[in-house]
Formats: sequence, C-alpha cells, structure tokens
Amino acid sequence: MIEHPVPQSRRYKGGARSGAVAGIAALLLLAAVFGAAVPTLGVLVPAAVILAALGLWVMLDFRVGVGAAIVIMPLSALAFFPHEMLGIRGLNPLNLILFLTMVSYVVHAGLRRWRDPIAPMRLLAWYVLPIAIACLVGMSNVSLIPPRFEAERLIQFKDGFGYLRDMFLKPQFLVLLALLVGLSVRHSKKPEKFLYLMLASGWVFCTLVGWRLISSGMSLRQLASPLARDFLGSLGMHANEMSLLLNMLYVVTLFSLRGAGNAQRRLLFVSAVVFAVCVLMTFSRGGFVGFILVNLIYFWKRISVKTVIIGVIVAGCIGPLVIEPILERALTGVDNGDRGAVTAGRLDGIWLPLLPYVLDEPVLPHGVRSILWSPPVRLNKMLPVAQTHSAWLGGLMDLGLVGFGFVLAFLLFVRREFLRLSREHPSASLQGMFAGGAVLIPLWFLQGFTDDMFTPTFSQSYFWILLGILMGCGGVYRTKDRHRHREPAPWHDKPFDLRKDELAT
Repeated sequence: MIEHPVPQSRRYKGGARSGAVAGIAALLLLAAVFGAAVPTLGVLVPAAVILAALGLWVMLDFRVGVGAAIVIMPLSALAFFPHEMLGIRGLNPLNLILFLTMVSYVVHAGLRRWRDPIAPMRLLAWYVLPIAIACLVGMSNVSLIPPRFEAERLIQFKDGFGYLRDMFLKPQFLVLLALLVGLSVRHSKKPEKFLYLMLASGWVFCTLVGWRLISSGMSLRQLASPLARDFLGSLGMHANEMSLLLNMLYVVTLFSLRGAGNAQRRLLFVSAVVFAVCVLMTFSRGGFVGFILVNLIYFWKRISVKTVIIGVIVAGCIGPLVIEPILERALTGVDNGDRGAVTAGRLDGIWLPLLPYVLDEPVLPHGVRSILWSPPVRLNKMLPVAQTHSAWLGGLMDLGLVGFGFVLAFLLFVRREFLRLSREHPSASLQGMFAGGAVLIPLWFLQGFTDDMFTPTFSQSYFWILLGILMGCGGVYRTKDRHRHREPAPWHDKPFDLRKDELAT
C-alpha cells in the first residue's frame, strides 16, 4: 500500500495548532495554580510572578532591565516603594533588576564578543574616588554619632560597615545605573526613546503628588504656609528634594521640544506643563529659584515669537490660580526682615555653628555626612539635623577642599560634554536632550545652596540617567574611545545567534 506524504504546509499547520493548544493549556494551568495560591500568600504571588517574568525578559535582553531601572529609580525613594523583600534588607525590586541586568549584560557581552568601554576614567578618578576616600575616613567616626539619630531613624547603621553601605555603596547605584544606561544606548539604534521612560516615571511621580495634594483637603494658601512644609512628607521625600527631581525632568523635557516630531512635541509640551505645575506645588523656594533659572536659560537659548506667545498663554492660564500662594511662600520672612524665616533656620541653626568646624580643617575630608559627629551636633549647639541642608557647605566639609574640587571639576567637565554633543550629535532629538543636560549642572549648583548634596542622591536621578545617555553616545570618554560609540553594536532579534558567532570565528 502506497502512503502519500503529508504536505509540508499541512504539517506546519498541525504543529502550529498543537503548539497553540499546549500554550493555552499551560496558561490555564498557570492561572489555576496562581488562583489557588493567592488566597494563601496574598500579594506576594502576583509580585513574584511579575518579577519572575521581568527577570526572564531581562536575561534575554539586558536593555529591558535598564529601561525598568530608569522608570523605577526616581520612584524608589518614595515611601510606598518596597525597600526589602522576604525580610531581607537590601533585597528590593530595584536592586534585583540591577543585579539581573548586570548578569544579563555579562552573558551577552561574552557570547557576542562585545568590547565596550565600561566606565570613563574621569568618572572613577574625579568623582567616585574622592567620595570613597571620604567614606573611608568617616568609618572611624561612627562611634561618635549621638544615639538620637538612630532612635529617630535618621540613620540606619550602627557600625563602620553599615556606614560604608549606606553612605557609599547605596548612592553609587545611581552611578551604576548611568553606566548601564550608557551600555544600553551603545547597543540601541534609537536612544531617543529613553526619554519616554523618563517621562513615564515623571508622570507616575506627578500623579502621586497630585493625589497627595487633593487628599490633603487643604487650600493652596494653606499648603504654602511654613507650617505645612511636611505635607508631602508622607510620600517619603522632602519638598526640596522633589523640586530638584522635577526641575531636572522639566529641563530635559523642555529642551527636547525643539528636535521632536509633531506627535512627540505635543506629548513633551503637555508633560513639561505638568512637571512645571508639580514643581510649583512643592512650594519649595529653592525649587522656585531653580524653575526661574531654567526658564530664563530656555528663553535666552530658544527665543522666538512663537516661544514667547506660548509662554504667555501658559503663564496666563496657570498664573492667576497659583501666583498668590507662591508669592506668599516665596516672600516668607522678607517683609519683617526675619532671617530665620527666610532661611528656615538654616543660617543660625546649621550653617553658622558648622562654619568654624569646616574652616578649622578645610583641605582634608571629614567623611561623608560628617555633620553627624561634628562638635556642634554632639554638644547640642545647633539643630539636630542629619544633613547640612547645603550641598556646598556639605561638600566642602565632607570631601575637603581637594576632593570637593575634583567633584566640581568633573561636573563642569560633564557640562562641557553636554554642550559639545548638543552641537555635534547627528540626532536632533538628542541634541535637545544634551542641551537640557548642560542646564542641569547650573540648576544643581543653584538649588544646592539650600539643599541636596554633591554625592549621588535620588533627587539627581534624571541627571544620572542623562549622563548615561551621554556616555553611550561617546561623551565623557577619552578621545580615542569616542569612535567606538559612533554606531550601535549589532544586536540580533534572537537572544543568542550561535551560528553567526561560529561563522565569525
């Protein structure tokens, strides 16, 4: 009996049907197991499933992990974000994603024979090294910290190793994110799309701020009062920190308008307006000054009839609603000449008591957050605060004149690189982003007079993300390494194309 061969197309259709049936059955089984486990384990089940799926995706493409970290990093300082899982301190979604992303990159780099420059020497020698030295100096002074800081949970360490973990290792995760972003940009054909990830995190952040403002039930005038400075504290960040974070995102969004397409320009314009409103709603006077600086630079660089008309229209729509409480907040203490109210107690309660301690030994570092064991704090001669509320005073005191000089030199060099690529990069969208990046440095310097630090903090998240994009496009590296970033390295659709690798050898 002659057997007729089954047509190949029919075999493929049969195989496809079998695969579809098997896939549906697997999904139904997974749903059944999932549904049975939820009543017992609660929200841990969906969280575990989501993290497992994301982890698998990250292992197939490390750029997915970088994208997730870009969205999560600015939000990770908020109170709702889980800072530990399964009772293990330090095990949280962000750290897990960063770890998997590094593993995924190492695997891909090994199999695909990538030869990427990992970290610019200037970043390590001019920025990371002075901070590391200051932290090593500070380790020996942890025993001098008054117990009230730990009792009030202003610090979460008891010994030198805990200090090194919280003051050096954790903040350097922002530097690590910048390096990973740079590697991801290096292997992406459209690095402009990273802007959408920053916008996504910004929209989530502004949604939370708006929800907090509405749920407070307070009027704008009440929210502008000095007595209401902690109304955003339930989110886990101070108003000054929020204003710097949002101002930085506002800068990037605003300066990216010029090189964007029509649809993208509309999204960026709406986002810029939302971010601007959120900056104003923090009622941070440092944020107000930074916001004014950003807009002055933008109008100076992008002055045109259209820009002026749009600016007047937006100010006319928003201004009448917020101008009175904003002016009331901005002029607090000015009318009666109360310098304590103008500086919120910083001048007499923090800066002047610390100044002799700083000037007594200005050259060598005292250690990061050395205010914790400074004589004015230990002798109760100043406000019991855990930071100087001035990045400039804190940088000089913590890093010493030499270390602080290297840190400032690195930031000024980065600004020069932003300006260079804002003119030389072939992509108009990235030119706008880099032009905004050059404004981040003077913004940081200005708002740093009354808050933040020059060591990495979550308020600077968008600076570090944009620095990663800059490094991925060849900035900050030495001249001989820049040509290695001109074109994206090959990336195949399949996770590992071993046949092509074998042919290449």
